[in-house]
Amino acid sequence: MSFEELVENRIQEAMNAGVFAHLPGAGRPMRFDDADRLAGENWIGFRIMRDSGALPPWLMLAREIEQDELALAGLEARHAEWLQLAAASGDWRRHAPALRNLGARIAVAARALRAKQDRFNVEAPSIALERPGIWVDRRLGRLRDQLARAGAPCDVIAPLD
Repeated sequence: MSFEELVENRIQEAMNAGVFAHLPGAGRPMRFDDADRLAGENWIGFRIMRDSGALPPWLMLAREIEQDELALAGLEARHAEWLQLAAASGDWRRHAPALRNLGARIAVAARALRAKQDRFNVEAPSIALERPGIWVDRRLGRLRDQLARAGAPCDVIAPLD
């Protein structure tokens, strides 16, 4: 008995025993999405991994990137709130440490996010799956401009360089 025959016999025995009876999607045609098409000959492996909750490393990195983007947006929102408080009160000295700290954290987070985006673009199996990276300098420049327009002193703006 060949290996193929052995495998086929085992599958038939399992089907007769009802092992495959109540699987999700039973009796319906398989649907193919873009990820299946882009995976080429590896589509079934990616489908099994996805259905079992496992992901290839490049897709796990994509999830990390999405979480990092949300975290960066949260830091920028907190920075905007502190900026609004400082501008409204005019007490820059009191709010400067928090603004400097948040600015430094935003700069670190933005650079780390860009590094992950670049790594993702190298590891993605297809050029069609690549994502544009954020422009760190432009993002920090926008924060500097917001601080300057609000009247922040130079010692608050400088750490963003």
